[in-house]
Amino acid sequence: MEELSKESASKIADALLAGKTIEAIKLYREETGTGLKEAKDYIEKLKLELKKDHPDAFPDKKGCAGVLVFGLISFGILGGFLADRWVG
Repeated sequence: MEELSKESASKIADALLAGKTIEAIKLYREETGTGLKEAKDYIEKLKLELKKDHPDAFPDKKGCAGVLVFGLISFGILGGFLADRWVG
């Protein structure tokens, strides 16, 4: 396994900051010759380190599904209410 050059490390960090995790894994594997699991583990650790310095680059995606479910339920309730008023 090879060491990362400064140029490669910079490219990998740039890919992660741009939200391109798969590209970062690919770049790491090309540079070091590691397997997929090892590369993925390294990139996930690096992502956590970068998140400390650049929290805005890694938005927390929690809650999006909850908003979607709430919207769908609300739409269903409203749709049923309106259907009862128009039909009934």
